Amino acid sequence: MNLPTQSFLALAAIAWVDGSMQKKEATGLLRAARESGLGADDVAAIERATKSRLELTDVEVAPLSESQKVFTYALAAWLAQVDGVVSQSESETMATLGDRLGLAEPIRKRAAAAANDIACLPGGGKPELYDFQGLATRLRERLPQIK
Repeated sequence: MNLPTQSFLALAAIAWVDGSMQKKEATGLLRAARESGLGADDVAAIERATKSRLELTDVEVAPLSESQKVFTYALAAWLAQVDGVVSQSESETMATLGDRLGLAEPIRKRAAAAANDIACLPGGGKPELYDFQGLATRLRERLPQIK
């Protein structure tokens, strides 16, 4: 699934919400951006967002397609737990992200469950091994109505 830069900037904001960007979070975020097919300038912008705090309110997510919104939310659910702890502030920001993306609660739950399914695969908990294409496939299985 190809995602625009805005998706990854929103993900960076999720990672920053607990006050720091863990190395695992930055690694996973940058790997996902590269695998999404973003160009060097876009990846550089995302890398800057891993080094300097970004707020979710600074990112425009409205132009995303429905499938990009769902994939962004699923990746956010994965990224929020990649450091081993989902803080209260991360949970609250995930809710805000879901609201800003216009995703109904059942869609959010299925997207997060799909991300967790992939994270539970061998090596899936490691950002350098997470199967982003597997997540796209799982989302299509769990949410066939999303185009």
